[in-house]
Amino acid sequence: MSWLRAVVEVLDAAGGFKTSIRQPFGTGAPFLHVVGESGGRFAETVRTRRLEGGGGVRGVWSWGEDIAGGGDAREAARAISRVVNPRM
Repeated sequence: MSWLRAVVEVLDAAGGFKTSIRQPFGTGAPFLHVVGESGGRFAETVRTRRLEGGGGVRGVWSWGEDIAGGGDAREAARAISRVVNPRM
């Protein structure tokens, strides 16, 4: 969960996002829900996966791909920002 908190810190510092870490009832893994400043038009659910052999944590998009940044929370927050608050 510390990786999720680190991503939230970066997004909160940037502003323009509503973030919440949610923990499903029971044994579900925590996940991050991010809503863009457009009020819900764009949102994303970010989950994590642990790499084998103690290789750290990676963020995972709702569609199952790893988030860019190789596990770096700042890089992941930048990628999430581009998806949730796209500049058109």
